[in-house]
Amino acid sequence: MTAIRFDPSIDLEVCEAMCEEFEDYLASDVLYWQMDPSHPHTLAWPKLTIGGGLERLCRLRAYDDNLSAEQSARLERARHRLETLRDAHAVHYVAKAVRELQSRLDAWEWFLDDYSKRPGELAAYYPSEVRDRLKIDLLIDALRNAAGMDEQDISRKSLRLQMLDERLRADFIPGEFIWDTELAAAFLPDHYWWLHGGLKESR
Repeated sequence: MTAIRFDPSIDLEVCEAMCEEFEDYLASDVLYWQMDPSHPHTLAWPKLTIGGGLERLCRLRAYDDNLSAEQSARLERARHRLETLRDAHAVHYVAKAVRELQSRLDAWEWFLDDYSKRPGELAAYYPSEVRDRLKIDLLIDALRNAAGMDEQDISRKSLRLQMLDERLRADFIPGEFIWDTELAAAFLPDHYWWLHGGLKESR
């Protein structure tokens, strides 16, 4: 299995572009927001979501030792800006994050359903598809700390994730970290076990 590599310079540009559009995104009804196509690399980017922003910030913090002083300062400004907008629009942020969490849980379950039918074909896609599993994890953490969050709702979604993890474990083969080795220290296997291995190619 070939490890997936990420480019921290592009991740940083994505975060900065998200800052520019995050307030409009939170005020809209759109869940998967198409960013301004005039930004560099836009065609290579996924659409703006809260989970996508959290994922990139998480990766960039892990890459911090490899960032220049100028890049680290830009990252801190982007993180502060996103958190400021989150706090200023807390109700919209929570509502949008809850919608995305539901969407990511659905997408992850669909992948596991498809894998159960075609393991030989879909096992190879695990390193990219498991990014939904990471976004789910980050969204749950963000919502647990959010004011006004329905605790019963987050408990239900956490229980659903536990059930999906039980399905995953049945076909999971522990092994090497599946992304850049530079990120491994930030995603230790005691919690992020699903980033350390892959899926069986037959069941």
